[in-house]
Amino acid sequence: MPNLSNQPRILFVTAEAAFTPEWGGGRPEFVGAHTRGFGDFPVKLISDLLDLAIDVHVAQPDYRKIFAMSSRNEQTTTGIKLPINRVHLAEDRAFFYSNPIHSNSEWENSRISISFQREVINQIIPRVQPDLIHCHDWMTGLIPAMAKHWSIPCLFTVRSLSSAKSSLSRIEDRGIDGAAFWQHLFYDRYPGNYEETRDTNSLDFLLSGILAAHRVATAKPVKLSDIFTGRSEFFHSPLREILAQKWNAGCVIEISDFTNPSFNSANPGKLYANWGPNDQEAGKQKRNQAMRRHPFSFDNRSTAQRYIDLYGTILQRPLVAQEPKKADPIMKKSHTRISDDQAILYRKVRSTPSDRLSNQRISTPAMAPL
Repeated sequence: MPNLSNQPRILFVTAEAAFTPEWGGGRPEFVGAHTRGFGDFPVKLISDLLDLAIDVHVAQPDYRKIFAMSSRNEQTTTGIKLPINRVHLAEDRAFFYSNPIHSNSEWENSRISISFQREVINQIIPRVQPDLIHCHDWMTGLIPAMAKHWSIPCLFTVRSLSSAKSSLSRIEDRGIDGAAFWQHLFYDRYPGNYEETRDTNSLDFLLSGILAAHRVATAKPVKLSDIFTGRSEFFHSPLREILAQKWNAGCVIEISDFTNPSFNSANPGKLYANWGPNDQEAGKQKRNQAMRRHPFSFDNRSTAQRYIDLYGTILQRPLVAQEPKKADPIMKKSHTRISDDQAILYRKVRSTPSDRLSNQRISTPAMAPL
C-alpha cells in the first residue's frame, strides 16, 4: 500500500487495547476502548488527528479476549469510530487470550511486547509505509531502533517509567532480526561486538526507545523536572543520563496531555514512590490506586495541535489538510448532467502521460528489504 498522497502518513504504535472491532452489519468499524486514566489518551488523540485531516494509522495487538470482554461490558466509546482500513491488528497467540497488560506480570508483558513488535516490524510497517512512526512506552521500545535503521523518523512518547529487559537472542528467537539494528539499543553494559552482546548483555526496552528515537515526548505523570532535579531514585540513573543527553540535543519535549485539578502536582509522591528492592510491588500498587482515584482528563484539540506541530518539525514540512480539488469548469453544467461514461471519456482524452505523472507522488521505499 504505497503512500501516494502528499500528506505525510503517521503510524501510531501502541500495545494498549486502544480500539475494539464493532460489527454493525457489513464491514466492521473500530470504536474507542473506554478505559480509565492514560488508556484514553491514544483513542482521543487519534480521533482528533483524523478530525483535523491528518493521515494517521494505528497498529495495536489483536486482543481477542479483551475485545470480547469490552463488548459484553459495553466498555467502548461509541462516539469515537475509525474505519477498518485505519487500524492494523498484529496477530499472535501471545495476546489473543491475554489479560489487560496492567494486570500481567513483567515476563508476560515482555513476551507480548516482543511478539507485537515483530508483527509491526515485519508486517505492518512495510504495508502502511509511514512517513513517521509514533511509538508509546516501553512495549514499543525496539521499533525506534529499527526505524532508525530504515531511516524513518520516529517519535517516542514516555507516559510511565515501567520497562523490561531481554537478551538479543530471545528477541531474535521470536522472529525479529536484531542483528540489523542491535547497535542502536541500550544495554546493561557497553557492547563490545554483536556476538558478545547477543546472549550475555541484556537490553532495556524503555531506554532503547528513548535512545534510538529522533524525538522524545514526555507526558504526565512523567515530569522532566522530577527526573532532572536531584530526586534520589533518578540522580545516578541511566534514564536521567540519556534524557539529559536528548534534552541537551534539543530532542525532548514535555507535552501536558492530561489535566486534573484534584491532582497535586507539587506532591508527586502520590504517583511516584521511592521504591526499593523490597517494596517495588507495593509502590506500583499505590501508584495504580492513586491513578484510579484521580482519573485524568484529556485536553483534546490543543494537545492534538501540539503533536501536529511536533510531527511537522520532525518531518521538516507542515502537516496540513489537503484542500478538495475544485471541479473542472467544463464539468459544471447548470442544467445538463454529464453521464458517468461521458465523464470517464473526457478524463481519458484530457489526460496525458505527463499530466498523470505530475499528479502522483513518486515514493521510494524508506526501508531496506526484509
